[in-house]
Amino acid sequence: MKLLIAEDDLTSRKILESIAQKWGYETILAEDGEAAWKILQQNNPPELLLLDWEMPNLSGLELCQRIRAEEKNDPAFIILLSSRKSTEDIVAGLEAGSNEYIAKPFENAELKARLRVGQRMLELQANRRLAENQKSRLQRELQQTRKMEALGQITGAMAHDFNNILGITMGYTSMAIDRFGDDIPEKMKEYLSTALKSSERAKLLVAKMLMFSHDDDQQVEPMNIAEEVQASLEGLKYNCSDLIEMTLNIEDDLPEILCDPEKIQMVLRILCENAEEAMDGVGTISLELGWCRNIDAECSDCLRILEGDWIELSVTDKGCGINSETLAHLFEPFYTTKEMGKGMGMAMLHGILSRNNGHCLIETKVGVGTKVRLLFPVVAQ
Repeated sequence: MKLLIAEDDLTSRKILESIAQKWGYETILAEDGEAAWKILQQNNPPELLLLDWEMPNLSGLELCQRIRAEEKNDPAFIILLSSRKSTEDIVAGLEAGSNEYIAKPFENAELKARLRVGQRMLELQANRRLAENQKSRLQRELQQTRKMEALGQITGAMAHDFNNILGITMGYTSMAIDRFGDDIPEKMKEYLSTALKSSERAKLLVAKMLMFSHDDDQQVEPMNIAEEVQASLEGLKYNCSDLIEMTLNIEDDLPEILCDPEKIQMVLRILCENAEEAMDGVGTISLELGWCRNIDAECSDCLRILEGDWIELSVTDKGCGINSETLAHLFEPFYTTKEMGKGMGMAMLHGILSRNNGHCLIETKVGVGTKVRLLFPVVAQ
């Protein structure tokens, strides 16, 4: 544990440093109150503080008062050292904000015991904070799961109803063209053909909705993802702008994953299309496939904490990035920031990952770019 020692006397400071290090503390030294205050303004400052009362520039008592007045997070544990032994001085030190008051000269055993008290208090404080964070994270994960399940049920029900309506519409339109095609005006036949084509496009949208709601027919089997990604590269390049450069890096000897090969092609197409749009059709899209080992991160989709080893397929662009508001709704169906978009691309990705026990990590910065990392368990897992 970090221990800040603020003592203006060099000899005393060195003695305190020596004995504290023997007791296992990581010591940080300050020659006066102002130096100690600057240390406390840094990132990850020490929480266990040993402050001398009599210091130039800013006394230990004044430093205590300043710390307590400006504390925003969990409080530090402060031990105030002083040669003042009167009851009034002890009360003043405690009221200024110190947790413990040690009068000089003191026994090392007493100081050690007081430091151990502070350490236990800070550890309890940290454990409580960790438990609260864990509870909050689990609540967010549960809310996200319920939200996506509800959206999946609604979307699935809508898709089935649309399918029934489209089936009737397309059936009767085809019958009208086949049976009366020679007798109806050419313009009417053109209208009916256009209606049929529009129905086909609507059918594709319904298929995307079913994919999000996990209600599509998926053939899951062990597959060599490296071969599938390599085979998809030419098709991805063909569908991209001529001003888009695409690079691919694949690790050797990767194990199989459990997935439908067509779904791998689909997620690559979705992510590459998004990357191209983010860069306005000009730039480089980098594809990488390999091991992701000893991961400890939160899934951007389901919010679960991910651990262990995974196969990672990532797509990186240097485009406009994704803002926090969009990121919060990214996997919801029909949510889009594009004028002509349907908002089903990332929703389909959610469905595919959910069905294959996969997860997604999104690293993005507005104006810099985005990296989407798809994680798949290997067959053995």
